[in-house]
Amino acid sequence: MTPLQIAVILIIAAGGGAGLVFIGVLIQWSLRKALPSRPPHLEIEPAPEAELVTPPKLAPEPTSELAEPVPIVEPEPHVAPPPTVREPVRIGLGLRKTRENFLARIRAALTGSAKLDDIYEGLEEALIAADVGVDASMKITSAVRAKMGNDNRPDAIRDALKAEIATIMMSADRAPADSGDAPLVIMLVGVNGVGKTTTIAKLAARLKAERGSVIVAAADTFRAAAIEQLEVWCDRAGADIIKQSQGSDPAAVAFDAVKAAVARKTRTVLIDTAGRLQTKVNLMEELKKIARVVARELPGAPHETWLVLDANTGQNALSQASIFGEAVPLTGVVLAKLDSTAKGGVVVAVAERLKIPVRFVGLGESIEDLREFDAREFVDALFASDDAGEQSASGSYAA
Repeated sequence: MTPLQIAVILIIAAGGGAGLVFIGVLIQWSLRKALPSRPPHLEIEPAPEAELVTPPKLAPEPTSELAEPVPIVEPEPHVAPPPTVREPVRIGLGLRKTRENFLARIRAALTGSAKLDDIYEGLEEALIAADVGVDASMKITSAVRAKMGNDNRPDAIRDALKAEIATIMMSADRAPADSGDAPLVIMLVGVNGVGKTTTIAKLAARLKAERGSVIVAAADTFRAAAIEQLEVWCDRAGADIIKQSQGSDPAAVAFDAVKAAVARKTRTVLIDTAGRLQTKVNLMEELKKIARVVARELPGAPHETWLVLDANTGQNALSQASIFGEAVPLTGVVLAKLDSTAKGGVVVAVAERLKIPVRFVGLGESIEDLREFDAREFVDALFASDDAGEQSASGSYAA
């Protein structure tokens, strides 16, 4: 290519480039005319950069091994104060009337004369006045006189008398029946008005505390309101009751109670029977029927049959015991109301005549005032001085 041709090409290229530059400037000018300019006060200034704030350093949380658990304070549950338990009546207090009467006569007999005949006559009168009974009183004084011979020392005679009564009481004592794993069935009998219903309630409360569950058979279907009264007492004692309507067969009630006790594995069954006069033959036959029916359901039952006596009846208690003993074999006596009589010597008469033990004595109206009888302690309380007698408490009489 010649130098001339190269020059022409460069000139043409330079002119084309200038034209392109001119056209671009023209286009930019046109666009600026078409768009209005932004007002200066509306221009947004860039925001200043925010300063970085360093968060405060926190102490490291303790690990589970080092952390102590925060105790949770729970409100203390409301605890009801324990019920006030009244101290049971002591045997010395229960025998106060009998002891005062008995000891006063004993002292008069021992100090009134030096003649042996007068001394022993006075002792015999003291025993009879305490309702020991004529036959028993004569036997006791004869035994003491044979033992003492011509010894007329008051203290020695008094000690011999105490020992003789203790011998009689201990000879009638024997261990209660053992029913093994079967329920212990106790039938209670007695005439009207001796306190049989309340005695059963007291027994139920005591035996429940000692042995466990108790069922009471309301077999006194003869007396009006007897079932309702027994139901109230059982509720107080916490014992179950098996009952039927008034006029039902008492033997059927006793049968149901024993059957329920076997099924529930109840520890004790107490059978309440109708209070009756010991001269009513048909009612005594009813007792025999109850015993037969119970024995068919549970061989060996009733294991115990206790006669409830009112200590105030004195020698009439022996008559009751004799008649009831002909109907059913008696194994023990519960002597109620001993605290309200001066005739507590009937305990000695029961042991001497009937040869059966006194199981419990009633020394008050509260449910805990039925006390287990202890022959040795009874004799000690009977012969104690007034102060010692009032202070004589018993471990074996605990309610």
